[in-house]
Amino acid sequence: MKKIKGPSLSRRNAVLSGAAASLLGANESKAAITTDIEGVPFTIGHLGAALRAKHLSSVSIAETVLDRAEQLTSLGTFTSIDAERLLDGARQADTSLARGKDLGPLHGIPLALKDNIDAVGYATTGGTPALRNHFPTQNAPVTQRLIDAGGLIAGKVNMHELAGGGTTNNPSYLRTRNPYAPDHSPGGSSGGSAAAVAARIVPAALGTDTAGSVCNPAGYCGVVGFRPTLDRYPNAGIVPLSLTRDTAGPLAHSVDDIIAIDAALAADRTPVPMQALKGKRIGTPRVPFAENNTTDIQGMMEDVEALLKESGAVLVEAEIPNLVDIVNETSLVTLGARIRKDVTAYLEASDSPITFDDLAAQIADPFVKGWMTPFLNPTDDMLNEEARVAREVIPGLRRSYSAYLKDNALDAIIFPTTPTPAGIEVPGTEDLIIDGVRIAGGIWLNIQNTGPATLWGGPGISLPAGLSESGLPMGVELNGAIWGDKDLLSLALAVEDILPATPPPA
Repeated sequence: MKKIKGPSLSRRNAVLSGAAASLLGANESKAAITTDIEGVPFTIGHLGAALRAKHLSSVSIAETVLDRAEQLTSLGTFTSIDAERLLDGARQADTSLARGKDLGPLHGIPLALKDNIDAVGYATTGGTPALRNHFPTQNAPVTQRLIDAGGLIAGKVNMHELAGGGTTNNPSYLRTRNPYAPDHSPGGSSGGSAAAVAARIVPAALGTDTAGSVCNPAGYCGVVGFRPTLDRYPNAGIVPLSLTRDTAGPLAHSVDDIIAIDAALAADRTPVPMQALKGKRIGTPRVPFAENNTTDIQGMMEDVEALLKESGAVLVEAEIPNLVDIVNETSLVTLGARIRKDVTAYLEASDSPITFDDLAAQIADPFVKGWMTPFLNPTDDMLNEEARVAREVIPGLRRSYSAYLKDNALDAIIFPTTPTPAGIEVPGTEDLIIDGVRIAGGIWLNIQNTGPATLWGGPGISLPAGLSESGLPMGVELNGAIWGDKDLLSLALAVEDILPATPPPA
């Protein structure tokens, strides 16, 4: 059996190692990626414990974030950062904690926001030229919930234009690079969020997910990414792509950290207990999840399934009925046909002088422009088809998925987050270079596995599962029952504990 590359210790223990690594890209200066602050692991849980023990201050953490952001500018993560705002918030957090006011696990912890999420004092660009000077007058509800829970906004991070692609190579702002291999994509559209976390610039970040835009960059960058059940978090104040599938989602270094963020975003403080894997029934559907897999990904899945069996989990080989046919029936219509309606509603709610037509005329990314153009002025047939899919097809898929879990008595399903490790994008095309081979339309492999779950709308979480032979992260994803977010997070804790460590970027 092919062995996953990496140290023989669990992911949970791996975050305790304080080793430093270096990043050296072609024609770029050397910069250090360190995994701790004064010996404290760079996770929300450990940083918070150090704050309360007075080993660290929020100010010292904020200063570290600012230093690392400056040192690692070559990664192309932050689109905007306000040092004084962050430091002022950190000073206030330290003062509050000293006075006995503790707002919870996020208190005094800097967090980054994808650049389509509103935060007062920062432009919300959506990664598109027309919104470069769009400054919202109020926070998105998800932003406000992070602040209310004590979190500090470290700044905005890069994204694929209008969340409409999977490379985060943005011609108007930045090209975000994968911290493990700067010539490779970090995935997208939340590639800036994933890269900033993977590079240990921030301990966690918020992204958004429509067809896999949190989970696929998490898989490519070796971090944890969580997509909640649709509508678990509020969507207001976020530049939309398609509200039938859009949701915010956190990225971090551990499931514990995801749980802390989820509690704030969902306003749900119900504890998530640790559970044993013994007796848990986990489905292993192969269609489409075993298709187009590279040798590394296939070997990773074989190893993960063996680890699950050794831990007492029961793997159930059963397919989700008619999944590919249903997904194909939805096609791009569930993304594109709503974009004029949904973006217009966002702009009007923001009192923006920018119209949808202004925005559409300035789309800069050829790939985004290409697939969106037919939907910029949707025909009645397109709108009717989108309405039919939303009314009949997607609810049918949700019923089919729920019945599949129930009929097979499953706690979750498991599959590779992506069928390949991160590729090298070919700008302006749909192609990716994977293992030295140019794959026509390779960009769509990003969402081969994550896309179906965004249609049935249940929770999914991508966990790091070691490195490929070429040193690129690989991810494995769990999906649970619709509205079974807490149960899935509990199961993810147990699975995380048996996975091999994914070393930091080197």
